Amino acid sequence: MGDITCATSNQLILTIPETSATVWHGLLRRGVGVFLEQAVSVRDFMTEILGMDVDYATNSVPGLFLNNAPVDEWREELVGDGDELGMSGTMPGLCGIALRRSSPIRAFRPDLVSRHDEEKRTGGVAVVKMFNFVALDCFKPVLMRGVVVSPQAVLQYVDDQEIDLQQCDCEWNEAPVSLAEVREILAGACEDITLVVRMNAG
Repeated sequence: MGDITCATSNQLILTIPETSATVWHGLLRRGVGVFLEQAVSVRDFMTEILGMDVDYATNSVPGLFLNNAPVDEWREELVGDGDELGMSGTMPGLCGIALRRSSPIRAFRPDLVSRHDEEKRTGGVAVVKMFNFVALDCFKPVLMRGVVVSPQAVLQYVDDQEIDLQQCDCEWNEAPVSLAEVREILAGACEDITLVVRMNAG
């Protein structure tokens, strides 16, 4: 399966030590864009585009929300340009039971179910947000494939998490750049970029 191909014109690649990788999982909690050549089902988005194991996606991610509405028929619901898909592990209490995919008590939320069958979905950039342990379990393959983010969001995340980019190897459009150059480039960039985070054994 190939890497995510993105429609942005600029790409930042960060190669980071594997030992410090977990600090990046929070970026998926905030939300990142994923480029799609065409609309795909929620299930295919998770397993084919994001690279989740089918068993994991089936059994560990019961909380699916397409544009803030719970998803039941994940093989039929389509994700396309402009959509936002939230993913969560099991949520506690009756509310969590009612909101999970294909819940036995989903009749309690008939007005909340996502319905997009009559809308034409197209390719483009969809936003994915991962919560609780799902973000921690799945962020590595997603970031290694590449995500669409604003340059300001990258700078803010790096500063908020106090990430030491001195430990990273940085490339801007396939050319090596220094930490100072990365900050200067991102501060002056106006359009979304593709961010790729790779991990090494250092």
